[in-house]
Amino acid sequence: MDDLTDQERLDLDNECFPGNKFDEKLAKDTPLDEIISKYSKPPKIKRMNEIHNKNDSFMIQPFEYDRNVPDTKPKPVNYGSSYTDRCDGLHLVMPCSPAYMSVDHKLLWPSIYGWITHLKTKCEKGDADYGDLKATIDACSGVKRNMDSLNKLATELYSDDDFKQFMSKTLSKMCELVLGLDKIWTEPPPLLPRKTNCSVTMSQRQAACLLACSFFCLFPPRNHAKGYENYQHINFDGLFEAGPLTKIEKLKCILHYFHRITEKMPTGVITFQRSILEKKNFPQWPSIDEPLSDLYLTTDKRIEDIPNTLQVDFANEYIGGGVLGGGCVQEEIRFVICPEMLVSLLLCEKMEKNECIYLIGCERFSSYKGYANTFQFDGDYRDETPKDHWGRKWCHLVAMDAVYFNDPSTQYHPKEIERELLKAYTSFLPQDAYEDSYFAIATGNWGCGAFNGDRQLKAIIQLMAASAARRPIIYAAFGDKKLVASFAYIYEELKTHQVKVADLFYMLPLKIVSSSSCPLGLTPVGANHFMGSDFSIPVDLGP
Repeated sequence: MDDLTDQERLDLDNECFPGNKFDEKLAKDTPLDEIISKYSKPPKIKRMNEIHNKNDSFMIQPFEYDRNVPDTKPKPVNYGSSYTDRCDGLHLVMPCSPAYMSVDHKLLWPSIYGWITHLKTKCEKGDADYGDLKATIDACSGVKRNMDSLNKLATELYSDDDFKQFMSKTLSKMCELVLGLDKIWTEPPPLLPRKTNCSVTMSQRQAACLLACSFFCLFPPRNHAKGYENYQHINFDGLFEAGPLTKIEKLKCILHYFHRITEKMPTGVITFQRSILEKKNFPQWPSIDEPLSDLYLTTDKRIEDIPNTLQVDFANEYIGGGVLGGGCVQEEIRFVICPEMLVSLLLCEKMEKNECIYLIGCERFSSYKGYANTFQFDGDYRDETPKDHWGRKWCHLVAMDAVYFNDPSTQYHPKEIERELLKAYTSFLPQDAYEDSYFAIATGNWGCGAFNGDRQLKAIIQLMAASAARRPIIYAAFGDKKLVASFAYIYEELKTHQVKVADLFYMLPLKIVSSSSCPLGLTPVGANHFMGSDFSIPVDLGP
């Protein structure tokens, strides 16, 4: 389906849905404004100084945002004290750590500090060129790197004014962030490992400092480091290397972020939270008597443009996926238009089937157009999202990884369906019992495309999980009118028959129909079969 031309897709729409009037059909769904307006304010949270759980780490002093004084800056925890390291395997190894040594057991930070200081001085004098930048990155990391993508952007694609702005002002301020590492951070942040419920909260300035270190490739490599086998690569060297043009477009987004935050450092707060659903709390699908949640279907909205919702990141089990390499689909795009999300790569271990990761308060800085190999940076974006009383943007993203199906037919096996149901339920479950924590979920074709998932099956799985969690769902189908029409038809029939989550769980392995004219699609004819009165009649599920 992803390889179809626009005309072929239109022909298939007409073949599968002759005479369907999409707008009339979709007008019957719950209005979007009705779903999101109920949650126009951020959900209630305790004050920072009221939270005493040792697994919730605050890298700033207790802070309360006052919208009447919006530029008040959060201060690092233990502000004014000298840097205290934590060489225990439970915290991030910082470039300024005394545990970070060369192969001949010499501290690396003094040398790094000297090289970055030298580059900053050249930038301020207006003498720095691309060669100085590359030499600094090579010296800091101890490796001569292929940086063809960064080179092409800086020396060929940037205008003279853009290049001058970057080298003399933006880069100088990035150096300043690195040099202030042991003041901006008075201790390293904790890692967020598997099989734990834990979080870390930091200021946007602290996040910017970490990302500046990643830009200069200052973090110890994790390729084969003991204890880090299941963590992401965190330096930007893979993004700098030669590769597809989308690497350059992603770099444009990230360098635009640095331009923005070095002109005016934002004063907000962000949280990275890992959540695990204990086995004793796994959903018992045959006994969930919840009705199906409200549903809104759209083809003309992106997930990131739907406010007041839990926005779904179609994640890799290693959060961020290929964002610092050649990857450029939903997750990677989201992380470069909101670069603070990249900090999660530093902190988060690979996800298990009953885990998800929340990224709360990350700001968006870039606009874009296109997708995958057509992705392009499309200029500045001003994020006017309101803040909660911690100072976090009212932007909640959940990273949830789907299974990659090398053989697509295996996704219809009950074990695989239950795995995806568990992942979606884990991700959609509200974090507390307050009514305002049940805000809507904004999702779409999760686990499809490169993961080979069946769009219709994944849509029903997400509807079931959202319904079990008692949250409405907004489904952004990324221009896929066929899916919207088929899913709307199924949904209305299910609602008409007052089908509950448990009913749908029993029906799902029996009633999904594959049509030869609409591959893996739920056609109106198939929908009637799906909704047949005798739910016990088995129907072949896969091709």
